[in-house]
Amino acid sequence: MDIGEAESRTEPRSTMEAYRTSRRSPIGYLIIICILLVTILTLGVNNFILYKSYNSIQQQFHTAFKNVKSMTQNNQQLGIEKQKSKKENQLLKAKYETVLSQNQEIIKQIKEIKKQNEELKAKNKELIDDNIELQNSLKKAASVGVKPQKYTKFDGISSRSGLDRGRYIGEFVGTAYTPSKDECGNNKGITNSGKPIIPGISIAVDKKYWPFGTVFYIKGLGYAVAMDSGGAIKGKNRFDFAVFDKKFARNLGNKRWEVYLVKLGSGKVGNVKF
Repeated sequence: MDIGEAESRTEPRSTMEAYRTSRRSPIGYLIIICILLVTILTLGVNNFILYKSYNSIQQQFHTAFKNVKSMTQNNQQLGIEKQKSKKENQLLKAKYETVLSQNQEIIKQIKEIKKQNEELKAKNKELIDDNIELQNSLKKAASVGVKPQKYTKFDGISSRSGLDRGRYIGEFVGTAYTPSKDECGNNKGITNSGKPIIPGISIAVDKKYWPFGTVFYIKGLGYAVAMDSGGAIKGKNRFDFAVFDKKFARNLGNKRWEVYLVKLGSGKVGNVKF
């Protein structure tokens, strides 16, 4: 038998052996199946993870979108508020300029008022000086006439920046008297307070209402001090003005005078000075 025949006879055996070998290896199929299962599971897990990631990313995207939308709306609202604030600021600026202009006008008016006030002060000072001069003239006139044994000469009121008239207490019925013997029973000139009479200053009052030493301001007569009393002087709103000349007393007559209370006395007469 030659070599070719031998080879042709042995070839079917090797094929059968291979076939048998493949039939005898189910483990290979099992391995392949396991690999496929692992691959499928891995892909499934990966897909699940990707799906979860996708959902998370989608949710984050929606959240981010909502945030962006909210921020956009907020920005729009801020823009509206900004425009509104701008308009309000413009209105405030216009009002401020108006108020500033008014303040400047008020300042101008205040300066004018101050100027007028200074002028009024100067005029008032002149009137006060005139009033004092008139009072002093009246006091001098009241001291002209028949003089009693004792009397005090009033030195006059000095010039001042203002007159303290005190509190208005109403109208009094006023008369005038002289410290003569026929009117007072003597001509000693001593008032019921124990002090010498002061013409143009001393007045007789009702001691029940006004203690000696009380200072009054009588409009038209000036300052006066309660130093005397008399039987005919009764009531709260009554006084008798002391002068030395009977004709002067008669000319003053019986009339109503506006009276102010400067200071309530203590019952004693001290140094008379205004």
